[in-house]
Amino acid sequence: MKMFRLVFCLALFLALIVPVVHAYRDETIAEQKQQQYRKLIIGGQEQGIPVEKLTFKGSASCNCEGRWNTNWGEMSLTQAPDGQVTGTYTYDNGKIEGSISGMTFSGRWSESPSYQDPNDGGLVELEFSSDCKTFSGRWKYGTSGDWKENNWSGERITGMPKKLLYQ
Repeated sequence: MKMFRLVFCLALFLALIVPVVHAYRDETIAEQKQQQYRKLIIGGQEQGIPVEKLTFKGSASCNCEGRWNTNWGEMSLTQAPDGQVTGTYTYDNGKIEGSISGMTFSGRWSESPSYQDPNDGGLVELEFSSDCKTFSGRWKYGTSGDWKENNWSGERITGMPKKLLYQ
């Protein structure tokens, strides 16, 4: 009789514990699967994409095309699919050209009257924020002058670009 009680108690214990353990395990697996999805904004809509399908060649780049309010006046930029950027800004009828790689624009600036280095032109580097709404950067006269750190900043005037580009 004692053996029967022991077997009965053991069976009852297993009948109560096993479903709880399975439920916990299933819940943990579901959480792990859910964590393997990342939410992306694609074409203006939020989508859950499985992590294993997120294989990009290169890194995300900011699409900097549009109008910007900067400390050197309003700037208008156009961006080609290959990352080449050209533009103008109001201070001294300025021009800017270069390329964007990742979130960093590197190029040249030039202004009237000569549009030539070292007095009216030089190098520029702009770092865009992760949301592509602002930038800050530096510039210098010619190619050998000292960098004017944190001396060029801007905020997007026009709406956000339709998408981030991937290189």
